[in-house]
Amino acid sequence: MKKIIGNPRGAVALALVVTLFGTTAYAAEVAPTTQTVATQGEQAIPVLTFEEALKKVKNNSKDLVNLQKQSDFLQETKEDIWDAVGTFSTPTYEYQKWVDSGVHQYTSAIYSTNSGMTKNKYQTQSVNLAMESTLKGTFSTIVETEETLKLMKETLAISKTIYEQGQTKNNLGMLSKFELNKLKATYDANKTKVYQLEKNLEQSYINLNNLMGESPDKQYTLDYNVEFEPYVLQGTIELYINAAMKNDMDILVAAQAVEDAKFNKNFVSENTLNTTNKENKLTYEVAQRAYKKAKEDKDIAIRNAYIQLQQSEANYNQLKADLEQAKATLKTAEVNYRIGNTTKLTLDQAQLAVTKEEFALKSFARSYDMQVFAFKNTSLISGGSAAGSGSAKTSGSASSDNDEGK
Repeated sequence: MKKIIGNPRGAVALALVVTLFGTTAYAAEVAPTTQTVATQGEQAIPVLTFEEALKKVKNNSKDLVNLQKQSDFLQETKEDIWDAVGTFSTPTYEYQKWVDSGVHQYTSAIYSTNSGMTKNKYQTQSVNLAMESTLKGTFSTIVETEETLKLMKETLAISKTIYEQGQTKNNLGMLSKFELNKLKATYDANKTKVYQLEKNLEQSYINLNNLMGESPDKQYTLDYNVEFEPYVLQGTIELYINAAMKNDMDILVAAQAVEDAKFNKNFVSENTLNTTNKENKLTYEVAQRAYKKAKEDKDIAIRNAYIQLQQSEANYNQLKADLEQAKATLKTAEVNYRIGNTTKLTLDQAQLAVTKEEFALKSFARSYDMQVFAFKNTSLISGGSAAGSGSAKTSGSASSDNDEGK
């Protein structure tokens, strides 16, 4: 020891060793706790709830404005027809009948207006549902990005510590330049990830503000806490499907297309050509098949969505088990740190592992909440092929029209 102290280079080496390993040999001291104090600027950031945001989105929706104008136009048309013919009722069209061209003209106008009002109502409901789904997705994205950014900053801090210790080891000849470069690459990669997440967060807020009609740079503290609550199906899946079909927009629109085709096929003007009559009959048959297929596809999609909910519940239980394991590891690290058997870095890594598992649970809860929302609003569940059945529809656009005979 005297030789080392008497040698200037040895003294430098000793200092480096103490710097590198001092937290291991003398780690019994309690780690200092830090408190984050909100700045005045942070305190000024308004809190935004989902309900408040949804109200802003609806008020800003051009689609809802256009649909309301269309609704007003149809109502005025209905009143005009009433004033002109003194009625707004449609005669039965369960069987084919040939009528006077004048009767056919005003009756068709009555039916067309009624059908238009029904489809306008369905489309308004679809747009409202799509906006709510889109907003839930946007809120989830922002909250998840904020949590990921926080986690990534903690990861960056640890990788910086590891890199700095690697530099010390390299100076002592205990770590090769190649291994040090690997540590630096990890540190640099983490810095890049933090930067990218910050930009992603900015973009997410721009999207949110665009939905609400606010300035692009406005920020909020989102009040959006989603807890995992296992969905409980009341009754059998068959009863649920039968009830869902009565309110599903895809099915209702397809059913209305059948009614429209049925009216055109059965309520015929005396001047209608035979070829037109045949075309109307074919259109009715096509609409019937489309309606039947829409119901079959939706049935499969709902069943698959329910199975996915059950699978998600099992996955959540596994994530809880992973969190408990990470907590047990952290507890061991805390004991070892208090008695000086491990480094502060190891303790920080164990704490980070717990934070990661907690984040995974929160992220999963939000994802599950979206699944349940779609299952409760089956218009958001896409039907079709077996590969795609049960998946939630993309709700990025609330302005797409519902096509008849879907």
